[in-house]
Amino acid sequence: MATFAFVLPLAAQNDSLPRVRMIIDDYDYMISLFPDDYPIRDSALAACATIAPQAESLKAFWDMQGLAVLDRLSLYAGIEWTEPQFDIYIVKYYPDYAAYDPMTIPLAGKKNGDRIIAVPQDLSHLLALFQQLSRRLLNQAFIPGTGAGYLADHPLMQKTPRRFDALADLLALTTLADFVDRDSVMAVYRSDPWKLRAPGRDVVLNHLWKRWPLSSDSPLADRIAAEPVRSDLVALTRPPEQIRPRRVGLSRIIGQPPAESRLGFSVTEDRPGLYRVTGIDSLKSAYSAGLRRGDLIRNVDGRTPRDIKDLYTLILDHTGQGVYVSYLRGDRSGEAILYPEP
Repeated sequence: MATFAFVLPLAAQNDSLPRVRMIIDDYDYMISLFPDDYPIRDSALAACATIAPQAESLKAFWDMQGLAVLDRLSLYAGIEWTEPQFDIYIVKYYPDYAAYDPMTIPLAGKKNGDRIIAVPQDLSHLLALFQQLSRRLLNQAFIPGTGAGYLADHPLMQKTPRRFDALADLLALTTLADFVDRDSVMAVYRSDPWKLRAPGRDVVLNHLWKRWPLSSDSPLADRIAAEPVRSDLVALTRPPEQIRPRRVGLSRIIGQPPAESRLGFSVTEDRPGLYRVTGIDSLKSAYSAGLRRGDLIRNVDGRTPRDIKDLYTLILDHTGQGVYVSYLRGDRSGEAILYPEP
């Protein structure tokens, strides 16, 4: 059984918090998720018997700190809880990493068909709980009549990994650091398994965590409302566009970069660790992401390429979720997220 090193229990200051139950024995819910795994009720009962001891530490934390968690999330978000109640389901497997409606946390793994992807244990379960609660709280802005409805139309609230999900991760990390050692929280979030569970992690670590520290005096809602809709952050996190094929004349074709057509740009090594963009295809995703001729690429997903081949490999091997590229343009640094070709 895993245990967490908690700070002393925190008191909730908000009397209008939702009533939340943590449920670990909903057999019918488990059967509805995976009817082939639980053909009879007894098989679901047996699975729940294995869940109970695994969930003991998480359940103990929630019983002791649940109201304080809901209150602290609302404080740092600057958003009131609107819904009066909801449940948190603890299951053995689930098809998704972070489902916040209904809130569901898998203890054994993410399951798709016959394939099971193991989930990290211990503190990672706690981070998943805070991540899902944060998404659910931000989602209050989309409930008609809510006081946070003014946020719903901001582009950063668009429900994509590097916008809505990244904001929720920032809120989750900030809040969890009040209950567990901050360095331990960040070590889990930076770990390899969380790359898949948090596709917007690059935006959180490179921008939001450093530039948007949250507090009761500077909550997330104020940060979002103050961010111009045409800011660099909004541009950086723009989802990939569906680029439609267009007819081009021969002169346009001749002017396209001859190398690395999948990427839509070519580079030369300018000096050690810096790669200058020498050609770029205006019809490709790299151009749409903001990369331009003359930019000096510094790193890819936080790594400095060894050479040109390594640069192309780093990008092509990781475009499934989008690749974070840092570059210099004159004396100004910039970032772009390159997505695979639609």
